[in-house]
Amino acid sequence: MIQVDTNDLGQLTGILAVDVRRFSRHNDIQQKQIGTLLPVVLHEAAERAGLDEIMRSTVFHAFRGDGYLIGFDPGRVTDVVDRYFDSLQAVLRCRSPELRAAEIELRLRVSLHLGPLQSFDKLVADSPTGRVMVESGRMVDADPVRALLDHSDPNVTLVAAVLSEEVMKNVIEAGRTARRPSEFVAAPLRIDAKDYSGTGYLRVPVPSGDLLRYGLLYGQPEQATDDEQDSEERSTRSEGAGGNTFNGSAPNARQIGYVSGGFSDNSVQNIVSGDSVHNSVSGNGNNIAGGDINTAPHTVVDQVYSGFFNTQGDSNFGPSSGRRINESGVAEGR
Repeated sequence: MIQVDTNDLGQLTGILAVDVRRFSRHNDIQQKQIGTLLPVVLHEAAERAGLDEIMRSTVFHAFRGDGYLIGFDPGRVTDVVDRYFDSLQAVLRCRSPELRAAEIELRLRVSLHLGPLQSFDKLVADSPTGRVMVESGRMVDADPVRALLDHSDPNVTLVAAVLSEEVMKNVIEAGRTARRPSEFVAAPLRIDAKDYSGTGYLRVPVPSGDLLRYGLLYGQPEQATDDEQDSEERSTRSEGAGGNTFNGSAPNARQIGYVSGGFSDNSVQNIVSGDSVHNSVSGNGNNIAGGDINTAPHTVVDQVYSGFFNTQGDSNFGPSSGRRINESGVAEGR
């Protein structure tokens, strides 16, 4: 039996991945300013939240130009969930006037992951490798997380956060945080080009725009697919349908040529073939016509009787129809 050294499994670590939205759209001077300002903002947010030590972590700090990676004590993951994202939003909001003056848009996507990381040589690399590190980067880059900032006010919503399944299950659902699972929205994360898929839990400290109107899943790629499918389903429904030919059940048809199926209520008004109702029209026990009915505008002026008409032969219901039946059932002339 092969013995496994448990040290090879790695040290449980909390991982923050931070990415600047639309970094490449800034010019060289602005990118340099963002690179200088980003760690300052992250430090200020940590201090404001009482989490100074996560920025002084001995695990790792890695600068990526348009982003940042932070490995920290897993015991502080609960505090990051409860306080850090809101603190980061507040710091960015305070700096908004100076950023706008420099024509810089500093809005951040942030992921929080929890998993085992193996040790690494700090003289060779600034961060470890492995599946957990890869997932942290993929999460923050997924389209559903990007959509949170795309569909919100750029001057209001400055932070979009996504948590991994490990954080949700082992920290939040385990009851270790003040925040409850209902404060996060599950969303499928998928990056086909990088062969990545998973589930993330979305939260925006200050929602605005369409996120405030419709919720955090507004504009998601998966939602667009569902909407297209719903649209196709609606187009095939017969409710309120119109046209010349209809196949299936027509519950609220108004004017069609031929119906192959049946009518589920009595709201059918005109089913025409040429200038008359064709063949047989049957409602739910109201009127049955076995032949052609003339529906020309001059045929019936007003409805003068509410009920059933049983006729044998030709019938004229005009104001000068000739004979009427009195209450005793005796025909009388006019």
